[in-house]
Amino acid sequence: MKILKEKSREYKGNSYFKYKVNIPEGALNRAHLKEGEELLITAEPGELLLFAKNKKKQEFDGIRSKLYREALMKYPEARVEDIEVMKKYLAPKKGERILEIGAGSGFFSRHISELLGSEGRLIVSDSSLEQLEEIKKLGKDNIDVIQFVQFGSEKVDLEKDKVDAVWSLGAMHHMFKKSKSFENLSRITKKGARIVIADVFSGSNLAKHFDDKVAKFCIVGHEVAFWSKEYAESICYLNGFSKPKFHDLDIKWKFKKKEDIGFFLYKLHGMTKTTPTNCLKGTEEILGVQKKGRSYYLNWPLTLFITYKK
Repeated sequence: MKILKEKSREYKGNSYFKYKVNIPEGALNRAHLKEGEELLITAEPGELLLFAKNKKKQEFDGIRSKLYREALMKYPEARVEDIEVMKKYLAPKKGERILEIGAGSGFFSRHISELLGSEGRLIVSDSSLEQLEEIKKLGKDNIDVIQFVQFGSEKVDLEKDKVDAVWSLGAMHHMFKKSKSFENLSRITKKGARIVIADVFSGSNLAKHFDDKVAKFCIVGHEVAFWSKEYAESICYLNGFSKPKFHDLDIKWKFKKKEDIGFFLYKLHGMTKTTPTNCLKGTEEILGVQKKGRSYYLNWPLTLFITYKK
């Protein structure tokens, strides 16, 4: 098929054009689009994506976003080890400019912005405007909020050579164009900038949990592309970053009661197609739950890697 350009009209000395393309009827039927329907468009180099107006939903919009926020609000101490991981490996410094990919509702954002101080800048990104609205409510003057149309950093309209560090935890497995993401990160980061990514890797118990439980019962499903160490090395090599150093993290989420684990995961992952009790049972079988003193700990084994721009 070809794109056809036709002159539409003249108005106040300006020429206006319209563009036509022949779309097979079968393609429209598969997309559940109808003649006369109003469309919106997302454009990337060499790629156009059409979708019905008011029907394009990101994974973390709507009820998924609501449940996610509720989980973090009701169990604010569950993920304290995640914050310690960020402080240890990202180690934000006063005055730095940091990009956070997949910031969600701001779980890390508040802590990072405080460590950067008033002279630093945190650029938070997410595909969900609903999630980003929660970060705006923090009222932090040193946080800039941007939205990427596709999850993460596949489209980055930021200045060249300005970012000191990039942080992402548990987000980039949702991103299918990781190579394009790293191409963009290479453009916006300074020489020597560090990229710190903690995520789910193929073959891990956590990947098994997502594929066996979350994908079945999450309200929006869970289509992802998990990392491998080999692919992470390749993607860094191809985009001008150093050979990554990997750290297998023995993270544990903490709860006062065992049943709290089921409720937390039910909300965090939007697993509305099952029950909190089944969420607990499934994760206990795959990831394991331990009791220490008066608290219960859920194993959450992520892998983190650090690479630097050459």
